Amino acid sequence: MTFPRVTGASTQRRILVTLRPHTHNRWRPANVRRCPLDWGVAVAGRTGASPAERILDLAAYLKARRGTQVTLSDICSDVPGYDDTGAPRDDHGELVADTREWETLRKKVARDLKDLAEQWNIHADWDEGAKTYMLRPAFFTPDERAALIAAAATVDVRGPGEEHPGDLGAAVDDAYAQVVVGVPDLVVALRNACATGTPVLFRHGGHERVLQPFALGQWQTHWYVAGWCPDAQAMRRYRLDRIEQPDAGEAAITPAGDPESFTVPEWFRADLAFDMDPNSWGHDAALHARVRVGLDHLPAFLRDVGGVVDGRTDEHADVVLTVRHYQWTRDRILGFRGHAVPLEPPELVALVREHLTATAGAA
Repeated sequence: MTFPRVTGASTQRRILVTLRPHTHNRWRPANVRRCPLDWGVAVAGRTGASPAERILDLAAYLKARRGTQVTLSDICSDVPGYDDTGAPRDDHGELVADTREWETLRKKVARDLKDLAEQWNIHADWDEGAKTYMLRPAFFTPDERAALIAAAATVDVRGPGEEHPGDLGAAVDDAYAQVVVGVPDLVVALRNACATGTPVLFRHGGHERVLQPFALGQWQTHWYVAGWCPDAQAMRRYRLDRIEQPDAGEAAITPAGDPESFTVPEWFRADLAFDMDPNSWGHDAALHARVRVGLDHLPAFLRDVGGVVDGRTDEHADVVLTVRHYQWTRDRILGFRGHAVPLEPPELVALVREHLTATAGAA
């Protein structure tokens, strides 16, 4: 992976990254890449698609429809291999949800999406509320993501010129692809301050803050800066999107001292500074939990709650995790509205049931 120059002048900076895949091309199957965006021309008249063709057609279709809501009716109508004959439809031509036929087709699509994820590393999510599918954008592995954040925080990024690199994941040839990565504009100023040892001044929470920035990092979808506050004589961490924006023409972050005014102490650990998972720092007695999660909600559960998959069926997966913050974990499980059910230990099961009983009684 190469890390070129950060460019752009809007609230999002663009980093052009060159990904060189492994020899087995795990991150983009060649057949999917060559599927044309004119989907109607690509599959018109095709019948009797094999399982492999059906699955790859589904991936290409979701890519062609990226940015729009894709329903089960759309897939059955447009992608060969999903026979909806006899399935009831409403006045708008949409499949009637929650019928036996609808559920059979949904499970078939879910199995195909599972194969795409496991065999091709192509992931799509199901939105239960909207009852739609969405293809995930191009992604980085944990190691690649950590390297990108570290590079943004510590080095001057260099590379190709200012030309537009094209769509996300647009292929240059079979050896590599160019990917555009958006980062908040404030990352650039703070990255430079981290690299040069320059204290910075900004407004946050209605007050001016002076910070010696040690590192930049992410938690879920938000960027943070961690460093030493000279006024408080303590470590501080700030979310970048909560740094107040000044009037037009003024910088949100300005130098508050000379370069090389500080050095990062040896005791500082960036991995701990941005670990905001309550089950990492919680003080409750550790519980080894098992939660049964519907497959449609599994990606969101792993992202928001954490854990490791320990067995799955066509309907659900069992996720194991260590719980050190009971209330937070209970609230997160309940947030999945029955699509995540604690199986063990009894303490966690009882905690969730007691909260549901109390809520029902209050209602």
